[in-house]
Amino acid sequence: MNQRLHEYFSYSKSERVAILVILLLILCLILLPSVYRQFREPVVIEDPAFEEQLSLFMKQEEAFTRVAAGGFDFTDPDKEASRRRITPFRFDPNTLDVKGWQRLGFTEKQAEGILKYRNKGGRFREKEDLKKLFVVTDETYRLLEPFVQIEEAAPAAEHGNSGKDTRTPLPGKPYQKYQVELNSADSAELVKAYGIGPATARRILRYREKMGGFVNPEQLMEVSGIDSSRYRQIREGVFADADLIRKIEINALSVNELRKHPYIDYYIAKAIVDRRVRKGAYTSPDELKEIPLIYDALFRKLRPYISVDQTP
Repeated sequence: MNQRLHEYFSYSKSERVAILVILLLILCLILLPSVYRQFREPVVIEDPAFEEQLSLFMKQEEAFTRVAAGGFDFTDPDKEASRRRITPFRFDPNTLDVKGWQRLGFTEKQAEGILKYRNKGGRFREKEDLKKLFVVTDETYRLLEPFVQIEEAAPAAEHGNSGKDTRTPLPGKPYQKYQVELNSADSAELVKAYGIGPATARRILRYREKMGGFVNPEQLMEVSGIDSSRYRQIREGVFADADLIRKIEINALSVNELRKHPYIDYYIAKAIVDRRVRKGAYTSPDELKEIPLIYDALFRKLRPYISVDQTP
């Protein structure tokens, strides 16, 4: 039996070579598609008719989505929400009552807040003054702006029964640019300045409390929400009395007390106290320049706030 199997599976040399060649051919046929795909660059077929059909299909799908969603523009939801809420009509923001503001699209609470702002002395002298209201977004203002009609106020209504202007106008500027002292004004006074709304006034007061006061109006740009363009609207209506600022007593305050100031972080506060412990009480604010962390620009900002009073 074994002999027959051996004879059956034994091959001559030429047969073995033929089998080997066949196996190699089979292997090449298996690998050929993969090799071909690697070396063959895809051919881009441009079919204008197909592109046109695809574009038409996408437009139809977009139109269908808009109709199905009730026409809501999901690409700009804030803008679409304002358009759906606001129903503008011609109005004077200085005389419109609560019901009128509600008809425009504001809530009753928002309308009452606007009237409270007016009752505290707030007045709209230009269309852009609407931006002072916290509830008026940029998109809301763009919708309302064409419908705003501000009537000129009579002298008696604007300046009191005597008709005399008791405010301090800026040189060469109309009196509507109300001038406010930043270190003594409360929120009701701040909102009288052009470009300052209730929300901005609250942020100014919070920052003033942290700072101890403003040395100059340019520091308003350090307040959240006031960038350079916003400051340009405000700057003509404000000024700062540096004599009213609250000083930082560097010979008495601890690290935690010093670091509460916006210009002083933990490391600077610790360096100030460490230097005081090593060398004794400060005799001049200029000694802060010995601290490496306090660079020239920072020292110039800190200098007006520093006090070295050594009285017990």
